Amino acid sequence: MASDESVSWGNHKIEWSNDLLLHMEQEDGDHREMFVLMNRIFSAAQIGADMVTQAVADLCLFTREHFLREQHGMERAGYPDREAHRYDHEYLIFQLDVLIDRLMLSGPECVAEELVDLLKRWLCDHILTYDQAFAAYLHERGQKVA
Repeated sequence: MASDESVSWGNHKIEWSNDLLLHMEQEDGDHREMFVLMNRIFSAAQIGADMVTQAVADLCLFTREHFLREQHGMERAGYPDREAHRYDHEYLIFQLDVLIDRLMLSGPECVAEELVDLLKRWLCDHILTYDQAFAAYLHERGQKVA
């Protein structure tokens, strides 16, 4: 696909919901930024394949950094479910990496629906299960992640 062709799935948007708040400043800020980066992918589709690729790369980089910060916080807090949480991080990154490989080989149109589905569900599902459980653990103990 030429870089000046737009991708037809650029009309999607993921809306932030306060139901996703953990009441943890760093994590909530990171999660909001992830929504911005995801929506940038959809906006980039209006411009072309090269912009989609860059937007996906930006999301991956930020997500990896966020996951590392979160994992360090779980270690410091002695969070008992940190291995399952870390595994979910690794699985999410694996799914993104697979889609990026396919995106690079075949172009955005070939992975569009899978990418949209993954982006719409993975962050919300992860926040509402794993991150909410970690936040509850910290709040119950009066701890916070530095």
